[in-house]
Amino acid sequence: MRLFSNIISGMFHPLLMVTYGVILALSFTYLAIYPPTMKLFLVGGAFLSTAVIPGLFIFLMVKNGAAGDLELSDRKERVVPYLIIITSIMVCIFYMYKMMLPFWFLSLLMGSCVALLIALFINFFWKISAHALGVGGLLGGIMGVARIHLINPYWGFIIVLLAAGLVGTSRIFLKRHTPMQVYAGFCLGFICTFVASLLSYIYLFI
Repeated sequence: MRLFSNIISGMFHPLLMVTYGVILALSFTYLAIYPPTMKLFLVGGAFLSTAVIPGLFIFLMVKNGAAGDLELSDRKERVVPYLIIITSIMVCIFYMYKMMLPFWFLSLLMGSCVALLIALFINFFWKISAHALGVGGLLGGIMGVARIHLINPYWGFIIVLLAAGLVGTSRIFLKRHTPMQVYAGFCLGFICTFVASLLSYIYLFI
């Protein structure tokens, strides 16, 4: 069970959530009409900017003794990684803007940044679950986009809901977080991206 929990935690690591979100957007919305080469550039750019580069920074922090482990178990060690991840998502937003992605897509990334900023503030006092925040943000984005575009990506809902349950259970089983830390992270991520998607819809009529 411990091995399975570690695998789940790795598969749904917070650094991978933006990449998964891009893949889902390119699969279940009208962005699916993009040619394969365009999709590859979008997914590759998201993966490089929000997973590879911040992941490398965190690895170097651990190697140089600035962090105890890759899980960043110590709450005090999470401040710099949070700032790195927020910066990486802002770089991704600029990249997607240059690739002429629609505003609702960019707003989801902005919502992720807001969620991370709030989590950074909370982190000074309490250790909130970044894994739950990531998967909650992914689900909030899916539900928000489904609402404003009147689509029903049921496979996306099923996959992410199952992932959310597995991630939350795994983090609690591994004793990385308490149930309340997992619930709080999930709700924060969900609310920020869901509200961001709705605000992007309102913005179109201003």
